[in-house]
Amino acid sequence: MHPKITDIIARIKAEKEDLGITLYAPASSTEISDFENIMGVKLPEDITEFYRFCNGFESEEDMFRIIPLEEIIDNIAQPDTYAVEQNDFHFAEYLIYCDMWTININPVNRNDYHIYNKVENVITLTNSFPEFLEAFLTGGVFDGLYTWRENIKRLTK
Repeated sequence: MHPKITDIIARIKAEKEDLGITLYAPASSTEISDFENIMGVKLPEDITEFYRFCNGFESEEDMFRIIPLEEIIDNIAQPDTYAVEQNDFHFAEYLIYCDMWTININPVNRNDYHIYNKVENVITLTNSFPEFLEAFLTGGVFDGLYTWRENIKRLTK
């Protein structure tokens, strides 16, 4: 069973120093609605709740970050070969965009989404933002996110 976003937020609050996480100030309702209008997509409820808690964060773990909403908007002007669909966007990155994690949101049902990572091919990791965050919080980039990706890749061969 996937963790809930409220559990992840509680964990981040309790363990942020131990995890080496610096939170950005929460996104306002206006920033969230402006993001949705500019991007042409409604954010899933769990992601909206997260951005109301903090507008992303940075970590000491290989400079991993959850990207602030305004930076995601700024990035759409850049040519992007990592996103699969036109409305997909990167919400997490590490080592100054050496690698990114991307979300695809169903335009009909905002809570139907999937998170993927594209290297030589696309590997869908999850349809749960809290599960994605849990993988990072528990194992970091390498023992968490990359090991998870490799395990999924092995299972789907």
